[in-house]
Amino acid sequence: MTGWPATMPDEVARWTPWHRDAEPNGRSGPVRVYCLPHAGGSASVYLPWARETGQPDLTVVPVELPGRGTRLAEPPAAAMDEVVDGVLAVLASRPADEPFILLGHSMGARIGYETARRLAVEGRPLPLSLVVTGARPPGTPDVARLHDLTDDDLMERLVELGGTPAEVLEFRDLMRMALPVLRADVTLLAEYNERTRPTVLPCPVLALGGDADLMAGPEWITGWRSTTAARFRHRILPGDHFFPHQRRSEVLAELAAEARAGLEALGG
Repeated sequence: MTGWPATMPDEVARWTPWHRDAEPNGRSGPVRVYCLPHAGGSASVYLPWARETGQPDLTVVPVELPGRGTRLAEPPAAAMDEVVDGVLAVLASRPADEPFILLGHSMGARIGYETARRLAVEGRPLPLSLVVTGARPPGTPDVARLHDLTDDDLMERLVELGGTPAEVLEFRDLMRMALPVLRADVTLLAEYNERTRPTVLPCPVLALGGDADLMAGPEWITGWRSTTAARFRHRILPGDHFFPHQRRSEVLAELAAEARAGLEALGG
């Protein structure tokens, strides 16, 4: 498999600042997994995944969105199209025949879905699978109108729903530093949800949920079945809204199974 180029366009490098961490010792698996974070989240949450050695067929590539992490100096994205355009630029930089998976958690699941939809509309190579975790399917009501809440109510509501660890409430100053990005993300999602009309994807979908997730419980995870005309699979794992990080090895095993199924379908 062709690896990352020695030099990358600045635009792509901004979106994938950790790409070298995805290839320890210069080696990489045959299937790249582009990982999209939750609202307010940074690509760094996927660094332990990128350094995981238990699934040698996978190369995990954390994707950094504007306004956080290594892109803290940039304003957060104002619209879903802006985010998807960036992800599409990353995908356009890879060899056209290189197999890949899109994975998104919570807000990242919506970004992954919209990216896959755009790829299909534009006739570009599709992912082996779209993997969504901790997310309601497109076209379903949000758990709450989070973007309408005050700063304090927003943080407390997210803690109640399991979308933010309760310990963060003890660090009010840090919370207020993070709130502009979080509010931008929930506003972006609200506007996207209001105008989106779900379409059926031509690529497989794997939906994973946590049995104690109050934001996207098991009853919502099966709803992703209607988003694909291809193979669909779902699984509920123990854990709350952040179960993918609590059960990382199991989620990576599910990703490896999706990669194998996708490669077999391609005859690879």
